[in-house]
Amino acid sequence: MPPPLLRRLAGLAVRSAGPADTQPYFAAERVSWLSPNDTLSILMIIGGDIVQRAVAQLAGSGPLTPYWHFAPVAFSFGWLAYSVSALTSAVGDGRLLPQPDCAIHVVNAKTGYRRQNASWVLGRLVRDHEKRKFKDGSLNVAFYRTVSGHKAGVPARDWVYWSGVLVILAQLTISVIPGALHGNWIVLVVTVGGTVLALLGSGLPQWREEKYAAREIDSKKGPEVVCLTRGNGSTFAMVVISETGIRLEDLAGGRDKRRWTTSVMSALLSILWIVLLLTVEGLNGDAWYLLAIGGLGMVQNVVAAGAERSASALGFHFAPFDKTKDLLHKDKVMETLMAAEERQTGVGLAMLKLFFPGDLRPHEKQFWDRKKAEKAARELAAKGATATATAMSEKPSSQDRRLREPAEKSKASSLDITEESVPARPMSPSSLPFLPYDSNAPSSQIPLTKS
Repeated sequence: MPPPLLRRLAGLAVRSAGPADTQPYFAAERVSWLSPNDTLSILMIIGGDIVQRAVAQLAGSGPLTPYWHFAPVAFSFGWLAYSVSALTSAVGDGRLLPQPDCAIHVVNAKTGYRRQNASWVLGRLVRDHEKRKFKDGSLNVAFYRTVSGHKAGVPARDWVYWSGVLVILAQLTISVIPGALHGNWIVLVVTVGGTVLALLGSGLPQWREEKYAAREIDSKKGPEVVCLTRGNGSTFAMVVISETGIRLEDLAGGRDKRRWTTSVMSALLSILWIVLLLTVEGLNGDAWYLLAIGGLGMVQNVVAAGAERSASALGFHFAPFDKTKDLLHKDKVMETLMAAEERQTGVGLAMLKLFFPGDLRPHEKQFWDRKKAEKAARELAAKGATATATAMSEKPSSQDRRLREPAEKSKASSLDITEESVPARPMSPSSLPFLPYDSNAPSSQIPLTKS
């Protein structure tokens, strides 16, 4: 016979496993699955960083006005969390764009000046090109040239843009179903309100201004040649020759474009998102429709935030890339840099210290010293040609001088009167004026009288 303690424990185990005692637990789970209202409230406060990157991808791609632009970022669960973080940034450093997720160096091939990239869109440009085309080998140097006819800073509309538009329309369609079936129009109200707030937050003018904060290319100074690369250890370097568009070196500086209206709108949007959260908390029934709407928006945000995009979709319009002509690849990194210097002056010199910060071999040092001298000679010749052209433009031509000489001579003959052209007439005593005699005046001051 088992001890009393074992019998008592066995009885407890049997009673706890009975169907009568487990019924409340299954009933609670059943209610939670039938109407996941609490789950909706929790999901509304996660995923803010995903929303920020999705807006950064699509900012400036839609129709533009001075006060708003259309960026198709769908309503999702992360918008409430993002609105609070956006308010913190707007009050603090004043920035909306996230930090670059691809650390690269930006080097001016003409001046050799190097800076660490602070532009999110430039980091994405290098990340997408490196990941899509150039993964293996020692070093691949790709040359890109901008084309006229497309305004820089205005992205092309690709599948990421149109997928956002379709998701927004699908969300609005789903929200109508519970109202049409059960008369519950709260789902439609929440969806429309969330979509309007999402479009207002993603359409603030500062998004585009901050994304493309750079000066225009000055055609008088010649094209800008910039090298973009991760640096030593990387297998990819991107050389952009910009004859039109915006200056990538300026863009890499991450210029401040804050607006006071952004802080005001961020505070207002945060309050409205909290109001929307309270509305979702009070939803009674048909919560699965709203869960499907928010889940669909979350999928769109994730895809938009991490999708690989072309250069034109990022706002940079390049000529078609020919891999046989525009790509340099050698067996060794040094050989690739030498070939790049032969292709475009200054490119290899600009990246030399990035990939080879130490001492060079004698024949390598001789090659680069020669290239430095050639570059200096070209720059000096270019400055001399510019000075000569400026002087020639300011100096009047011989034809202009021949046209002006007759006019100047006729003007001088009509206006210039010299002493030789008008002879002096002697003055007779009779022409002197008559002045009265003053007896008190000294003899030296007695005036002459008319005889």
